[in-house]
Amino acid sequence: MYSWALITGDTPVTVDARSFRQSLATFPTGVCLVTTLSREGKREGMTINSFASVSLEPPLILWSIRDEARSADAFISSRHFILSVLAASQQPLALHFARPSTDKFLSCDQEFDAGIGGCPRLRRSVATFECTTYSRYQEGDHTILLGRVESHTRTGDPPLLLHMGSMGSLVELAQTPLDQEPSDPNPASSP
Repeated sequence: MYSWALITGDTPVTVDARSFRQSLATFPTGVCLVTTLSREGKREGMTINSFASVSLEPPLILWSIRDEARSADAFISSRHFILSVLAASQQPLALHFARPSTDKFLSCDQEFDAGIGGCPRLRRSVATFECTTYSRYQEGDHTILLGRVESHTRTGDPPLLLHMGSMGSLVELAQTPLDQEPSDPNPASSP
């Protein structure tokens, strides 16, 4: 792992966190649900708005979790996770998993079955990536999790998107005025 600050000795300039988040909100992203099973067997899930492909050979994806998140220990220590790209029709589910709760699966258990490593797998989504944790990197206030994709599926459903703090379909977000003040761009800012 390389860190530019370690290589150069540069001291980063602190930026205004709120302003930085508002600038990040200008980049439209998909909305995903990531799930795992803790060492104690507790199901964990959270809404995220950013993941990326890393490699085709081996097939790798990445996402990151805030180290202070309630479920961070479960995700960071787990051997598996499942990332589901949510459909535009799944906005209520995205909002549900963005809020703190002792058992987020209780009210929507019928939407899931067991996937890799016993992780909760959403029965329907735009795309699902079942992963074995490949590596972890702690950077800043987040841990980056890389997953080796062991299996994946996709449908033709339109995705749920996030832009300027608003969630919706591509058509819905295209009708949102761009001059509005962005709300919280991270739907899972306090899981």
